[in-house]
Amino acid sequence: MKPLARRLLTAARSAWFMQRKRGLRQRIRRCLGLSQDQDIQDILTYVANHPELELPLGMTPPYEWVNEYSSSKVLVEKEDSSGLLYVIINNHRVYFPRNATLENVQDSVSIGLMEQDLRSPHRYVGDGFNVDAGDIGVFIGASDGLFCLSLLDRLSKAYLFEPNEDWHEPLRATFASWGDKVEIVPLAVGSRNDAKQVSLDYFFANRPVPQYIQVDVDGLESDILKSGQRLLKNVTKLRLSLCTYHKRLDFPRFSEWLGNRGFTIAHSPGFYFLGVRKPFFRRGILYATKTPHE
Repeated sequence: MKPLARRLLTAARSAWFMQRKRGLRQRIRRCLGLSQDQDIQDILTYVANHPELELPLGMTPPYEWVNEYSSSKVLVEKEDSSGLLYVIINNHRVYFPRNATLENVQDSVSIGLMEQDLRSPHRYVGDGFNVDAGDIGVFIGASDGLFCLSLLDRLSKAYLFEPNEDWHEPLRATFASWGDKVEIVPLAVGSRNDAKQVSLDYFFANRPVPQYIQVDVDGLESDILKSGQRLLKNVTKLRLSLCTYHKRLDFPRFSEWLGNRGFTIAHSPGFYFLGVRKPFFRRGILYATKTPHE
């Protein structure tokens, strides 16, 4: 696309978005006010109680409990030997990139902890959906490794896929004491198999298959699923946590795709309020489960 055409398209999209924002409060009340879904009613109540908020709310969950989290409460320290910033979570040091500032780390940790709150639409595991002792876990878009760290005591092996070079040094520092139990894979997951990317099918062709996969890759979740079609088809036991808030129709689309491959589907609590058109609210994390047939 030529630069002028790209600018015109961006301007048109921005104008459309601003037009759709007008009257959004009234529109969601009109469209969803009679819904029998308590999760939806909870958000409508929250929105009604906060007329000062600009809608949609983006990645801030539309719930009062969010105020329990504050970046100012996060204590950040600096390691003398490496010069890396870190925080202590459950007696473990979690390190951050060299280019991270104090405020970056505080915000990142506060958001990360909030996202895994039991009430959060971004919670990767929940009631009846968790890893089993001895499982092999895969974390795609590992970032700081905070979520992996919370499960590591139950896992027999963890693979962290993270293509961003800024994270490689801090991830190695965070997981140094676990040795071979944790493998940091400095690649993206996708359809190619080259120096920068690897497919799930290729990577696990000659390795024990995982029983848990977590995917958070900023809207590229479909590519991850396609890269592991053989694995997803042939595996007998697997739990999959898949982000579905990046694109408005991802939850129903992925639910159907995985359901057709033998998975049962559930989801994390609540919604995000991200849309200016239907569906206004989006499920955060899809829980897909495949278990051995009795």
